Amino acid sequence: MAAYAAVTSLLHTLDSLSQTDILYKKKQTEVLSDKYTFLKTFLEDFTNIFHEDVKMKHLERIIQEAANGVEDTIDSHVYDRHVLVQSKQVRSKADAIFHQNLEYAIEEIGLIQKEVMKKIKVNKFNSKISHSRDTSSQIPLDQKDIIVGLDEDLLRIKDRLIVQSSRLEVVPIIGMGGIGKTTLARRVYDDSLIAYHFYVRAWTNVSQEFDTREIFLGILRSIGAVNDEVERNSTNEQLAERVYRSLKGRKYLIVLDDMWSIEAWQHVRRSFPDDHNGSRIVLTTRLADVASCACSVNSLHQMRFLSMEESWTLLRDKVFGNGSYSPELEKIGRYIVHQCQGLPLAVVAIGGLLSKMSKETSSWENVAEKVGSLMTSDTTDCLNILSLSYNHLPQYLKACFLYMGVFAEIREIPVWKLIKLWIAEGFVKKVNHKNLEDVAEENLRELVDRSLVLVGKHTSLRKIKTCKMHDLVRDMCLREAKYENFIHFKTRS
Repeated sequence: MAAYAAVTSLLHTLDSLSQTDILYKKKQTEVLSDKYTFLKTFLEDFTNIFHEDVKMKHLERIIQEAANGVEDTIDSHVYDRHVLVQSKQVRSKADAIFHQNLEYAIEEIGLIQKEVMKKIKVNKFNSKISHSRDTSSQIPLDQKDIIVGLDEDLLRIKDRLIVQSSRLEVVPIIGMGGIGKTTLARRVYDDSLIAYHFYVRAWTNVSQEFDTREIFLGILRSIGAVNDEVERNSTNEQLAERVYRSLKGRKYLIVLDDMWSIEAWQHVRRSFPDDHNGSRIVLTTRLADVASCACSVNSLHQMRFLSMEESWTLLRDKVFGNGSYSPELEKIGRYIVHQCQGLPLAVVAIGGLLSKMSKETSSWENVAEKVGSLMTSDTTDCLNILSLSYNHLPQYLKACFLYMGVFAEIREIPVWKLIKLWIAEGFVKKVNHKNLEDVAEENLRELVDRSLVLVGKHTSLRKIKTCKMHDLVRDMCLREAKYENFIHFKTRS
């Protein structure tokens, strides 16, 4: 297999390096040899697994790419030292860069090795590899979100980001609202191997009423290339140039989340340099024409609806966690998720509602009846499902929720500002001996638990620092606010 051949070739190259006059750090080559010997043993033991398990096959390809990359680094350096005429100063600088590149390679293979160890533990493998003297710890699983049905999508997107062409490529993720485009993009963006693979990563929200300036500022904020003075005084053209210069010569990953128009793409595309270094742009959109404008039709990644079993798993985990439940509740729960027609956002919203209700059959039957009457064959009726979650909010939370509609769609909401506004409007009532700020934080946490509000960032003390709403939830929020005359809507002239 290709990975085994790549690793074997690299180990031979590392061994040959000691027989040259190239200045190298023995410790670096020993670490690389040790780690790749570990991976070679892994590949020898589990060749058959790669033909049966798509995740293992993906891991094999990552190992292959990493080994080829290290060997290319060594071969290029050896060639330059032996063939090119270089001054002592140039050679010294080249040696320093070479040693730094090997350090990067050690870090990368360390992450891959942790993934291998995780696979070994998950699959309960029992072989000589588990007794290797290098027993790297397992990467902790991310427990912040309940994610179901995205494993295959995740592997496909990671494969396109890491393995394929060195040219700049756009990877569009397409699907209707609430189907999980942003969740998938975020999962990819936060992946440890992806984080290491790209020198620069940036995430920015585009939204329906796009603002080119905010798109550029979102990218610059992500990579730490902007300050208050630049934000105040730069024109759009200057921001576009700053983005270009910040990315030039670097392997980057940019996520453009929630793009609605071809015009938005055309405004920003020139700011992304193609240095043939494997840079990538991930674009999420509901619209096929927008995705097709950014790349070829064959490159689109179409999101699918959840299966019945996946929908039930998502609801069950949201409501019960690891707890038990009766067969009667499972039967009703399966009926409810069937009405959600495989749309993850609808399942999560109903799960947030059921998690706060009593686990009595009559309560669940009442919800099932309402869900059945709200959901038709038109999946845009997800708004009606979300409205059901709103209708079941306690009164003290309804005003807090509706007020969040006044914030712009594309920006995360600073919690300190939201809490001050809630208190100033009189939406937060004093409870026992708690101060109003603490009560307001509890209100926000309850809206998060009900899956009506998403957490943006946390503080160092793990409190919520910023929050936001899914665009469909915001649409529902504005619809309810308008119906109840809670917010005054000003139309543009």
